[in-house]
Amino acid sequence: MENKPKQLLPIPAQRYFTLDELCRLADISTEQFVAWQQTHGVVIGYGGQHYTRADVIKIRQLRDSFKPYLDPFTRNQVDADGNPAINAIETRQQIEKIIDNLNSVLAK
Repeated sequence: MENKPKQLLPIPAQRYFTLDELCRLADISTEQFVAWQQTHGVVIGYGGQHYTRADVIKIRQLRDSFKPYLDPFTRNQVDADGNPAINAIETRQQIEKIIDNLNSVLAK
């Protein structure tokens, strides 16, 4: 099986992009981007509000440096309440607890 890099979306012909648009086009999360900027002491774009086509291209080229800022299991997702999604260990613990409860009910 061959691992092919994920194709990025084409960059639309527009002058400025929002943070969400930039992150979607670079296939990274906004949390990753913000954490990366804070760690490296770099501010890309015009005060963090507007990004140019050149900024989008630059972030796409730096995309691999964002990986350390990503939880591989949840991809930094949040639940319906805006809280961070649980990680793999918490998921496993909850599933084991549910299975134990089911086994105890079925054993009766």
